[in-house]
Amino acid sequence: MRCRLAAALIAMALAVPAAAAPGPDAVALERVVDRFHAAREGFDAAALGETLAADYVEISPIGDVDDRARVIGFYRADLRKPAPTIEHRDRQTSIHGTFGIETERLSFTMTRPDGVSISRAVRARYVGVRDGRGWKLVSAQYTPIPPAK
Repeated sequence: MRCRLAAALIAMALAVPAAAAPGPDAVALERVVDRFHAAREGFDAAALGETLAADYVEISPIGDVDDRARVIGFYRADLRKPAPTIEHRDRQTSIHGTFGIETERLSFTMTRPDGVSISRAVRARYVGVRDGRGWKLVSAQYTPIPPAK
């Protein structure tokens, strides 16, 4: 009986494919998203511009549609304000030829001017395109995640 159980467990383990390591394009797209986050958090408009394609469009958590120039304008150094603490989780990246999609959960903790801390979470989706120079983001969309009840 033990041999049959062991054989069945081994057969099941062999039938389930191991999680594949992300390919070079997935890693490259993830790095662009990481640079995008770092540029926003650092209010570095020039670095932010390097991650965005000319036709970049972003959909905010409240449904506003912002073009590349407007998004970069939000992160001018003279507009810098205290950055919230952001936790990135549940990253999933898929590549489809010359474009890729990354989805992740972003959890924000920020302190209002009155000292009260508030937390929010969004699901973010980034779309990137690869050209001869590498990966650029062409779109981002942020969908609010309601607080747990």
